[in-house]
Amino acid sequence: EMTSSLVGSEMCIRDRYKRVSHVVNFKDKSMPTAIEKALDFIGGMNTSASVPHSMDESTAKGILKYLHDLGVPASPEVVMARGEQEGWNPEFTKKVAGWAEKVASGNRILIKNPEYFSTYMQEQLKELV
Repeated sequence: EMTSSLVGSEMCIRDRYKRVSHVVNFKDKSMPTAIEKALDFIGGMNTSASVPHSMDESTAKGILKYLHDLGVPASPEVVMARGEQEGWNPEFTKKVAGWAEKVASGNRILIKNPEYFSTYMQEQLKELV
């Protein structure tokens, strides 16, 4: 099974997402499911931090770039709305929205540790496109 091959950081993100998904019911029917799932992954990070942890930064940037590459980019407005809806730290939310803007505008984005955006997450998002 796929979950048996997850590394520690992936299990933390997966498990945090499971806890968060029961608390928050943010569903925008017009939003592509892949974007919903991507924002769920990001929402499972330490969103109370004003500056994302380097692992979370690499993961979030990888997610945003991958969505763009799949043809379903997450707009900065959607990121801001989700952050406000779920009570993410405003600085954390602005950072992630800034990365979404950078990706959307076609600018290069530096992902220091691309391995944190795992195959598991890629497969989960790709299934929804």
